[in-house]
Amino acid sequence: MALDTKRWCTRGCCRDFLRVNLLVILTVVGVIVGFIVGFGIRTLQPSQDAVIWIGLPGEVYMRMLKMMILPLIICSVITGTASLDPKCNGKVSAVALTYLMATNCISCVVAIAMAFAIKPGLGVEQTEVSEKVSGQVMETSDIFVDLIRNLFPDNVVSACFEKALTKYSQVESHTVTNVSGQLVNQTVITKVKGVGTAPATNVLGLVLCCMVFGMATTAVGPAGRPFFAFFNSANEVIMRILRWFVWTTPVGVASLIAVALLGTGDLGKAVRSLGMFAVTVTSSLAAYQFLVVPLYFFALTRQNPFTLLLTLGRPWMVSFAAASSAIAIPETLHSLEHVNHVDRRITRFVVPFAASINRDGSSIFIAVSCIFIAQLSGMDLNAAKIVLLWVLTTVISVAIPSVPSAGVVSVLINLTALNIPADSIGLLFAMEWILDRLRSASNMLSHAYCAVTTYVLCKGSLPPLDIDGAAIGEDIAAFEINVPPPAADKTSNSIDVTDRLLKDSIV
Repeated sequence: MALDTKRWCTRGCCRDFLRVNLLVILTVVGVIVGFIVGFGIRTLQPSQDAVIWIGLPGEVYMRMLKMMILPLIICSVITGTASLDPKCNGKVSAVALTYLMATNCISCVVAIAMAFAIKPGLGVEQTEVSEKVSGQVMETSDIFVDLIRNLFPDNVVSACFEKALTKYSQVESHTVTNVSGQLVNQTVITKVKGVGTAPATNVLGLVLCCMVFGMATTAVGPAGRPFFAFFNSANEVIMRILRWFVWTTPVGVASLIAVALLGTGDLGKAVRSLGMFAVTVTSSLAAYQFLVVPLYFFALTRQNPFTLLLTLGRPWMVSFAAASSAIAIPETLHSLEHVNHVDRRITRFVVPFAASINRDGSSIFIAVSCIFIAQLSGMDLNAAKIVLLWVLTTVISVAIPSVPSAGVVSVLINLTALNIPADSIGLLFAMEWILDRLRSASNMLSHAYCAVTTYVLCKGSLPPLDIDGAAIGEDIAAFEINVPPPAADKTSNSIDVTDRLLKDSIV
């Protein structure tokens, strides 16, 4: 009998393990299938139509997730901010912002140290046929200006699909001068800057607008309850839809990775010319995420960082597959709230906020790339240029311009500011398909660590929450704790009736 009990207990444990980790297991299988299909079909030299059909499941997967990410960010930030009192809002925002900016700086230091230790650009033969970065190179000052502009969008609707970006144009002026008694027509070309737009979501501006809406919802008291209830309900509906979509991740992963391999040029030449560069970036990401981050996470929270790391397998795989940490926001929220029991009032604000400005992985890639190109060109970087590289990378990683291959374009901006020849920058495209995924996954881990750190440091300031209520009821209760009592006036009876109807509808 004891043997049978042990056997059934083992079966039950295996069944529970499979039920909890089924999506992770299937996603890993999807990654393996994607690599097998990609490497296998490359030898057959498929047509362009065949590549399109192979990549169609991944494209549909990305479209489904992108369709819901923006509404999720808007609803999450509004409800998360409205659930906190103004004093707590300020503390949470300050802690999260300080943490994110500090980690961007630290990751850049790690990247610079690893690049000088490994020296990936020494002894490299440039045999890879590289792509070219086209278009006007942005000036460093314009990066700062665009960051401030995007913090304060002039149109909330247009911010959903475009963001401000400095545009350059050339104006010709003709003058007639008298040279030695002859009239000479001279043409002068002047570069003119203007405010334009780029087709990309202004996430940072939307987060700031939603924070204002959330704080105003709390400030108006009972009149804001219907507004809060709508966005809270929409948030739960969107999360449920995304939980349905996420089960298509294994198929989407296999398709995306296969197409990435099929779209890459000569992999052998890329590995020979950029092998040490890829090793440097990967080593920097590993050292930062598995050594540096756990150290300061433990110092701030006194918690085991690797316990949290083991619960982030699902969002990590989604970030790796989609090459975007924003796509993994639903899975990140689920892991933090349901597995690690982090207060949803913190996660619903901090995770979207971190996704808009945190670029640990991008900072590492940009810094290593700049040093790699400098070493290829035989340029010596003195202490002043290293400090300038550190500052520029930290800022540009927050305000990466919304253009294709933004990471590579950011490297070009840094090289221009440092007076380093950028002739070899096209080499970076050869390994972009894999390094982009690795740094996106690294960014996702930083978002999760930021949320947990902010929760630990700010949970003493959070108002009490009824943990026995339903999800929407919890947030309504938290909202009612934070709003001021209504003034005694002639409309008090109508307000009480509205409140009762709203609560009845929620129940």
